[in-house]
Amino acid sequence: MQKRFKSISLLVIEDNSGDFILLDEYLRDRFDEVLITRASTFKQAANLLQAENSFQAILLDLSLPDKHGEQLVKEVVALSKGIPVIVLTGYADIQFSVTSLSFGVADYLLKDDLQPDTIYKSIVYTIERTKVVNLLQQSEKKYSSLFQLSPQPMWVYHPETLQIIEVNEAAEKTYGYTHEEFLQMIISNLFAKNEFEKLLNGCKNKFSDCEKTKQEVVYNHITKSGNKLLVNILLADIDYNNIPCVLMVAHNVTEQTLLKRSLEEAYANIVSIEEQERERFAAEIHDGLTQNLIAMKVYFSFLKNTMEKENAAIAESINNLLEKSIRDCKNIVSNIRPKALIDNGLFAGLADLIRNISEASGTKIIYDFDFSVEPYFDFNAQLNIYRIIQECFNNLLKHSKASHAELYVFNENNKMKIVFADDGVGISEDVLERQSSFLSMKRRTALLSGQFQVQNNQQKGVSFTFIFPINNIIHSAKSF
Repeated sequence: MQKRFKSISLLVIEDNSGDFILLDEYLRDRFDEVLITRASTFKQAANLLQAENSFQAILLDLSLPDKHGEQLVKEVVALSKGIPVIVLTGYADIQFSVTSLSFGVADYLLKDDLQPDTIYKSIVYTIERTKVVNLLQQSEKKYSSLFQLSPQPMWVYHPETLQIIEVNEAAEKTYGYTHEEFLQMIISNLFAKNEFEKLLNGCKNKFSDCEKTKQEVVYNHITKSGNKLLVNILLADIDYNNIPCVLMVAHNVTEQTLLKRSLEEAYANIVSIEEQERERFAAEIHDGLTQNLIAMKVYFSFLKNTMEKENAAIAESINNLLEKSIRDCKNIVSNIRPKALIDNGLFAGLADLIRNISEASGTKIIYDFDFSVEPYFDFNAQLNIYRIIQECFNNLLKHSKASHAELYVFNENNKMKIVFADDGVGISEDVLERQSSFLSMKRRTALLSGQFQVQNNQQKGVSFTFIFPINNIIHSAKSF
């Protein structure tokens, strides 16, 4: 890749010295002159951004000693004063990184995949894209040149006829059509079958009223050669030669989307393997250990009759211990392979789980289920939701020291919302900050395209909130 920026000034917000050194090496490999200012904490970064500076871009690690996650991203973007922010992330945070685009982040890069060309391209394109947006807002007189210089494909079209009126060089290069060919097309020609209608569904009165910030919606575009591109669409009303028109920008997210899908497939495989191992473990306990204990109890009952009276107390203790061991094995098998869920569905399984936990721990548990949402989730989805809630209860029993808990499952805006809360001691901050914490919950939530949130208060306990989109297909009880 040829160098285009001879010099650049960057703010790198990164607390890991090893990652910073590698990043510094990559940047100096692609830029002739690079001025890098490092901040290892949010406080240092805030001081630098509040002072006068000439940073052209900000590279931001998602986890700092004094701030992390959504709060960190939002506050850095607020302090950036229009300087583009590029998030540096790991695979475990990729879902949040995609979401962070809606907070004003310009781009995100996977740390494990960083290469000199990758980071150079992201910085240069981000700076140029930011310039385009800023200058478009400042002056319509500069529209034409900015439009053509943008690295993102752009079109101007008429909102009523959908006729393409103007197109930039990036669109010609990406889609393979000449400028003249584009001007003979209508904007819907770029979309795969039914994709244009999907975009129209987000509109109110006219095409230009489509929601402009839904970057999470991915559309299929088709190039002249027939290749498929996955893109986010940004729409804006503009005046072109004194004619009301619409500007459409296509952001190519093919690589990010395919990576996200591969991660979802990996999550599905991990969850499937977990369930297979649970099933195997339950079968071994049920068919092996439990049966051996039952046989021992039968043999011991014959032996007990031949014992002397002075050994009766010992014999009774052994008999009780065998009975308890058998019950414990059956409880373990029931937790691993929830029979009530298999026979009667999610809410029957949860009610049985709550009853067992309440009896065993003495914890008062209040729950309420909206049974109308249950049929819209198939068995695998219900099993994953059951495991997620089971993890909440495991945290309750192991760490919370709670005496009271609540579980509510209901329909909110055509989504299943689950709220679990206890009155315990909460979760320590170091546990919350570790990427490995609640890994099973995160995987299963991602598998169901859901959202996962933890609210922690070491005086009032912890609450977990999960939101899952409802599938419009009703599943038969026979699927169980």
